[in-house]
Amino acid sequence: MNFDTKYLIRWGIPGWIMIMALFPYLFVTFIDGFKEIFKLSAVDILTIGATLTFLGVPLGYVLNQVHHSLFWVLPSLYKREWKIYFKQEVSADEKHLSIDEFKKERYRYLLSKKHELGGVAVSLFISWAVILIMNISINNLLWSWIYFGIVTALTILVILSRNYSSRNVHYYFYDYLLKETNEIR
Repeated sequence: MNFDTKYLIRWGIPGWIMIMALFPYLFVTFIDGFKEIFKLSAVDILTIGATLTFLGVPLGYVLNQVHHSLFWVLPSLYKREWKIYFKQEVSADEKHLSIDEFKKERYRYLLSKKHELGGVAVSLFISWAVILIMNISINNLLWSWIYFGIVTALTILVILSRNYSSRNVHYYFYDYLLKETNEIR
């Protein structure tokens, strides 16, 4: 089995970001419960950190799949455009991507960036929703709303970046590659 470690990092980043966004908030909110952690040994704390690091990878993978399903699979299913898109992708592959290494790498980079940002956007959005719900229900303190504002700003920035990348992929594929292959949508 040939497994590239870049996938561990790609899948881990959304999960790790969700953990990093929620852990400080939950720590301060439930500090009394976390005081018990400080009674643990250094090995116990290291084990908890390693476990959270390990759990970030499958969590991030699931978040990437949620993004893929919400923004690629479900809209295509609704519009029933899969067959058309697959045909266009094969056509572009046969005409350009199989022979032009630059175009192939550019398209791969743009798709990768869109999906990376999409996974991070989903993780931040879920973190944002958890913090909002907790602020409304149990934690209506100034610091919690400031933290919520910071997570909101990060979420908006990542969503804007993801949308920019999405438009860039769309332009490159439909307005550049497909026009050259005469497979205009």
